[in-house]
Amino acid sequence: MDNALWLLFVVLAILMWAATSLLYKAGIHDGKEEHICLKYSVCIGIVFFIIALVYLLIRDEPFTIWESAVRFWPMTLFAFLYPVVNTISFNGYVYNEATVESPVESISAGTSTILLIIAFLALGRVDSISELLTPLRAAGILLILVCIILLSVVRNKDRRENPQSQGASWMSRGLGTLIFPVMFAVVDALETITTGVCLDTTYGYSMPEGDSIIIVGMVYALFALGFLIYIYRKEKRPYNPFTRHSAPRLLGALADNVGIVFYSYAMALNSVSTDPLIAVYPILVMIGGRVLMKERVSAAQYVFLVGIVAGSIMVVAGTLL
Repeated sequence: MDNALWLLFVVLAILMWAATSLLYKAGIHDGKEEHICLKYSVCIGIVFFIIALVYLLIRDEPFTIWESAVRFWPMTLFAFLYPVVNTISFNGYVYNEATVESPVESISAGTSTILLIIAFLALGRVDSISELLTPLRAAGILLILVCIILLSVVRNKDRRENPQSQGASWMSRGLGTLIFPVMFAVVDALETITTGVCLDTTYGYSMPEGDSIIIVGMVYALFALGFLIYIYRKEKRPYNPFTRHSAPRLLGALADNVGIVFYSYAMALNSVSTDPLIAVYPILVMIGGRVLMKERVSAAQYVFLVGIVAGSIMVVAGTLL
C-alpha cells in the first residue's frame, strides 16, 4: 500500500511540475508585455502569501520574528535573495522554449552537489573532493556541462540560420539563452542547501518545517507588493493578476506549490527512490512543448536536452546510492 501511495505522489509531483513549466511559458503570450517578469512574481507572491497565511493560522505554536526569522537567519537571508533572482530568471521563459527551459533548470541537482562540495571543503568537513565526488556524480556533472556547451553551440547555429526567430538578439543565442535557467538552477540548489541546514535535526538548526514556508512566503509577498507599486508607477495603471490574460501565471504558481506538497509526501515515504524519478519531469515538458505548444526544436537540441536530464539523474543517483 505504501509503495502504491508513494508512486502516486511521485507521478502527481511530476505532472504538477511539468504543468508548471508549460503554464509559465503559456503566460508569456507574445513576450512584448512590459514588466512581464515582475508580473510573474506578483502572481507567485499572491500564492505564497495565501499558503504562508494558512500555515500561520493552523500552526499550534505562535510565530515570532525572533524565534523564527532571526534565529533561523540563513532561511531569512535566502528568502530575500529568492524573489530577486527568481524574478530575473523568468526572462528564460521569454527567450527560451519550455522544451529548453525546463531541462536546463533541472540541472539544479548537479548544481547543488557542486555547491555542497565547495561548502564542505570550505568548512573542513572533508579533506578532499574525492570523498564526495563519486564516479557516477562526476560523470553526471561532466555530462551536464558538455551537453550545455554543445546545446549552446547548436542553438547559436540554429538562430543564425533562422534570424527571424523570436528574440534573435545576443541574449537569445548560444550560452546567452541558457543564462536564466542556469540562474534558476543555482538558486534552486541554494534553496536545497539552506533548507537542509535549517531543518536538519542533527547538524542543522532543527527549524520547524512550517517556519520556512512562512518566512519565504511572507518575504516574497512583500516583494510582490513592491513590484505592484512599481508597475503602477511605471504603467500608470494597476496590474490585475486575476484576469484571463494572467491566469496561466497564477495557475503555474499554484501547480508549482501543489507539486512541492506531493514531493514532500513522496520523500517522506521513500526518499531514496523519489529524486531520480522526479528528475524525468522535463521529458514530459519536452513532449508537452512539442505536442501542445507546437514548439520546434532541432533533433540535435533534443539529444543534448535529454543528455542534461540523464546527467541530472546520474548526479541524484550518485548521491543516493
